[in-house]
Amino acid sequence: MEEGHLDRVVERCKAGDTQAWEELVQATADHIYRMAVSFTRNRHEAEDLTQEVYLRIWQNLHQYVPGLSFRAWAYRVAHNLFVDHYRRTRKAREATWLEEEFLATLPAADDPFTKAVRKQRLEIAHQALQRLPEELAQLLLLRDFADWSYEELAAHFDLPLGTVKSRLNRARRELAVTIRDLLGLAPGVPA
Repeated sequence: MEEGHLDRVVERCKAGDTQAWEELVQATADHIYRMAVSFTRNRHEAEDLTQEVYLRIWQNLHQYVPGLSFRAWAYRVAHNLFVDHYRRTRKAREATWLEEEFLATLPAADDPFTKAVRKQRLEIAHQALQRLPEELAQLLLLRDFADWSYEELAAHFDLPLGTVKSRLNRARRELAVTIRDLLGLAPGVPA
């Protein structure tokens, strides 16, 4: 659905059209849910947070400025809620980051060895992500786990597109160096 059409849908929604609200939810639900999963690593928690996002969007719909990207605005509302939730639940989440439920959402492995290797790699990636500056880790999570486009990231973080790309490049380089350090590999040795 195009942004111009979404502006008209938002106006209908503000006027009380329940069908319009359903259209807004359908236009953003998959993306917001994937974001929630990437932040929580828990399907049930992600579902609860997604519902909370839509409650906030509904309550703050009057703040949306027509002509701007509704999706970017909705994703910013979601991201702010997810970051707040992430900070509130950090300690509990660290203990359960690799819940079987999250692992089940990843592509299936047929044998126990492959599953064990995948789990070990995820644990190392998680440790490495925690060592990155928060903004770089958020960029990586949103781009690589939630499939945000560079344009969506630029709009969300209010950064030029080139800055987003360079920070993602920096984040990936720092992540690779950190993973090598965690594995005890020399620089230049593939992880």
